[in-house]
Amino acid sequence: MGENLNVEKLKASVTGEIDAQRHQLSELSLKIHANPELGFHEVKATAWLTQYLEENGFSIERSICELPTAFRANYGQGKPIIAILAEYDALPGLGH
Repeated sequence: MGENLNVEKLKASVTGEIDAQRHQLSELSLKIHANPELGFHEVKATAWLTQYLEENGFSIERSICELPTAFRANYGQGKPIIAILAEYDALPGLGH
């Protein structure tokens, strides 16, 4: 039962932080949508995302796997370790 309480506490913490950042995250999302870039060419989006993350305390490792638009953002230490994969490339012909 104690583990469930920790999970619920973690969920509440994450939800609260997302709510606090909602305006900035929405603006960032709209900016990326308004400036579509094809896969492996998401130069502007990568710059905007890494800037936002750095401004919010993340350390950034750029050019992961020799891909100039790939990055790893780390925050804090210890557990739990949470990974998020985001794809934000435009696909030709889909009206981005």
